[in-house]
Amino acid sequence: MKNGSIQLMDLEFEYKIWKKRLDLFLKEVDILIDRNLHLSPEWKHNSLNSIELLALEEHKETLSKLRNRIEVKEQELKYYNKDFPITEQHDYYLDHLDLRTKNDQSLSIHLDRISDIIKAIGV
Repeated sequence: MKNGSIQLMDLEFEYKIWKKRLDLFLKEVDILIDRNLHLSPEWKHNSLNSIELLALEEHKETLSKLRNRIEVKEQELKYYNKDFPITEQHDYYLDHLDLRTKNDQSLSIHLDRISDIIKAIGV
């Protein structure tokens, strides 16, 4: 945001960062699920039970939905002039704040869940 004014390109920039972060989270969940499939019972590591795997799949779905919602907002912004300033009461900015809150929540939840999963499998 330049000089206190909110530009649509600023929102778009933040969307790009969030999408990259969510891509990383989704890959991390896939790696954990894949690793669980390759754990041998003879090893000292514990495998995830079906409830933990279900929770990971649900988490992955939540992350994917948030990523898709961000993509929709990005598509909507393409129809407007990038240099067009908006106010803090503008619908796009209010939607952006909602997405920012959801993104921050997903970061916190993801880090907690991944930490718990890594501890559970004994890494």
